[in-house]
Amino acid sequence: MPLFTDFDPEEGLISPGFEKLGLALPEYAVMAFLSERHIQSFAEAHEGYQAGKFMSLTKNFPVWVVKIGEEEVTLIQAPAGAPAAVLMEERLFAYGTEKLLTVGCCGALTDLPENTFLPVKEAFRDEGTSFHYLPESDSIVLDEEPLAHIEEIFAKRNIPCMPCTVWTTDAFFRETKEKIEQVKEAGCQAVDMECSALAACARFRGKTFAQILFTADTLASMRHDERNWGKDSRNASLALAMEAVLGM
Repeated sequence: MPLFTDFDPEEGLISPGFEKLGLALPEYAVMAFLSERHIQSFAEAHEGYQAGKFMSLTKNFPVWVVKIGEEEVTLIQAPAGAPAAVLMEERLFAYGTEKLLTVGCCGALTDLPENTFLPVKEAFRDEGTSFHYLPESDSIVLDEEPLAHIEEIFAKRNIPCMPCTVWTTDAFFRETKEKIEQVKEAGCQAVDMECSALAACARFRGKTFAQILFTADTLASMRHDERNWGKDSRNASLALAMEAVLGM
């Protein structure tokens, strides 16, 4: 019996706010696929305080609230992989987030230099989580207004960026030559593991969402080159995301 072909819009039996943490988070949030050290250092440098924590079976995630200009922005580490990342996203929405920007690295599928910034315009849904939030389709097109605003921020800072189409996959070690050729033919320039699911969840919940990627490793030549895993972009990407989220 096929279990996963029909989208069910009914609310789940478990609420994202079931823990009743009593948090009242700001309207804006950034979820970063970066180390705890990067996130804590940024928070402490910007009048940040720990508002609470989201707990899981394997680790706890500090929830920081950071001052950016006159606004407060939630900042939290994102776990890797679509199911875990969406679990974190749902909790943010449950406790007050209305506008979410995620930031992290990706693999290049085309001849893109390392540390190229790629605001996402479309994500192909090669993961399972998004199909619990939206009807079946090959891809999800992200909201145009947040994307345009992000491009303006990069232009203002004189930092090049290229809106991209990303292939979101669950299987890091199953990125085969044939699959890469297929997604490149469909227009994908990069690969990640979360974007399409995060975008689907946000749309289901009626929230604003955008994602900024930066290139790390590459599969452009049909062999894996780790390069330097995009390390030179980690600090800059977080600062840009914290600025960009405020205009979404």
